[in-house]
Amino acid sequence: MYFSMKSIGSENEEKIKTIKTESDKWQFLYDIAKNYGFDGIQFDAVDTRGYGLDINNIPEYFDELKLTFHFGGFHKIMSQNEYDIFNKKLSESFEIALKHKMHDISIHPPVDGNGFTIEEKKICEEWFGKTMTKWVTEALRSNISLSVETHVYGGMFLFDGLHDYAKFVGRHPDLGVLIDISHNYHMSFSEDDIINILGDKNVTGLHISDALQNVEVRKGTHLVVGEGTIHFEKVLKYFGKIPNLCGALELIANNEGIDKSLKYLKKIFN
Repeated sequence: MYFSMKSIGSENEEKIKTIKTESDKWQFLYDIAKNYGFDGIQFDAVDTRGYGLDINNIPEYFDELKLTFHFGGFHKIMSQNEYDIFNKKLSESFEIALKHKMHDISIHPPVDGNGFTIEEKKICEEWFGKTMTKWVTEALRSNISLSVETHVYGGMFLFDGLHDYAKFVGRHPDLGVLIDISHNYHMSFSEDDIINILGDKNVTGLHISDALQNVEVRKGTHLVVGEGTIHFEKVLKYFGKIPNLCGALELIANNEGIDKSLKYLKKIFN
């Protein structure tokens, strides 16, 4: 199980902000991960900066943990200039991953809060596909997987549902699939849907938190495991057979909620 920078626990979030030096902040983060018994850490570009940490300064002693880099989202790519900006950000991500011996870089699909028109979607998908072709080749050469998260909220993200997402990754078979179980379930994709649509793809990671359907997104996602309605045993036992899978706990919770979720998940595999 991986420790996500989004989910260090609300008490720990307050604590790390009071620590004066960056070196002490890194030590605090490392101690949290070890005390919870996590195997690795998923670094998030936004949250790392928010805690006063420079991701270029990860100490060498973190080498004993498995590390991944979740870069997050990009706005839609509609022109050569936007394509060049996107490529520059990915180039910087690979530099960070190589420097710190990370084994995966994950991103969101392109997003537009106002939604994509049919024509915009077509253009953006062509640019995005071109970028993925370029960087999947680099990922294979560098022995780092490049993964795209399954964010498919209607209209906002490039892909309109999991079937649309699956068609895209099907054209890029070496591109990794990062399944956000909470968000996909909240959108009324059942556990069986997630398995049936994505089970034969190159699944490299899971974002794990509980969810509820038919409620507002902020109330229905990133819940403590056991406080939603996802049947985790079905999903995790299916995808848990994949070697080197990055399962990152991604909750909005206090320290007790993280501990409760870990205990719940461990029971599945005991």
